[in-house]
Amino acid sequence: MEKKQSIEQSLQRLEAIVEKLGEDTVTLDDSLALFSEGMKLSEECMKRLEEAELTIEEHLPRE
Repeated sequence: MEKKQSIEQSLQRLEAIVEKLGEDTVTLDDSLALFSEGMKLSEECMKRLEEAELTIEEHLPRE
């Protein structure tokens, strides 16, 4: 069973991907693979942040 990365680890990987994509030496194939990985990481981070937001909202006092 694979353990999920923390959001912080995912964001660090996203930053590394953005840096790598900014380099002139990256091939088109590598760029596409990095872009795909970045999109998956981004979607996973957004999903986890939305889940965290819902959890927080559930614990806030209602008016």
